[in-house]
Amino acid sequence: MLPKLPQHIDYFINGAVLVADEIGESPCSVYHFLRGNERFFLKYSPAVYAGTTYSVMREASVLNWLVDRLNVPEVVSVAESPAGEFMITRGVPGEPLSTWINSSWINSTEINVQQPVLARFQQALHQVQAVSIADCPFDSGANMRLRELEYLLRNGLYDEQYDFTPWPGITTPQGLLTHLYATLPDEERVFSHGDLGDSNIFVDAHGELYFIDLGRGGVADRWLDIAFVHRNLREEVSVAAATALLDTLGDGDNPAKRVFFEQLDELF
Repeated sequence: MLPKLPQHIDYFINGAVLVADEIGESPCSVYHFLRGNERFFLKYSPAVYAGTTYSVMREASVLNWLVDRLNVPEVVSVAESPAGEFMITRGVPGEPLSTWINSSWINSTEINVQQPVLARFQQALHQVQAVSIADCPFDSGANMRLRELEYLLRNGLYDEQYDFTPWPGITTPQGLLTHLYATLPDEERVFSHGDLGDSNIFVDAHGELYFIDLGRGGVADRWLDIAFVHRNLREEVSVAAATALLDTLGDGDNPAKRVFFEQLDELF
């Protein structure tokens, strides 16, 4: 349930019906609503997440910085209360790539669909990593994320639906944290979306890409987003498509980094 809304957030919603968004595993609550013919989104993060990448105030700052750099939602309003943080954004055009993939699977053969899907992901990676980090104020590097994970573990805020079976020898959340510190990679820093997957990439009727859910956006290793896209292709399209992605990178695979960022994501 949402807490009492700050006055100007409530005023903007103006009694519109809030429809809960069931997609995603974040502890934030997301609702969409209509004003006239326009769709807007209300996102709420509880106060306990204020210092983390779940913070919607952080996300609002990232979105505002990305204006004219990347196609992202317009931030309409933000507010804080003792209960947490609130943000209203204008909906982006198009449909999530996940919907496009699913409909393509229904209407196309595997051979026909893999190349367009791969091309969309390649385009998304290129656009995100082309954002200059020369004046980017947001740190999303591995060290920062591990400190964040420590906070989540210390306060019992981590995702308890974890699965360590792909990584023999790791059996507990604390064990994973220790392992991540021991395998911390050198970073090739670029701008990173932080959670680049098919539900956070939208495609409009003209093939234009839009990006949502940028709370983890900031300067990080280039393999963070590559690892997420590779996993998405591997699990939702095919191993062949995921392999084809790596073949297009020009400098070969880095399986150690891919594994590191998949492991880092497991408790979020």
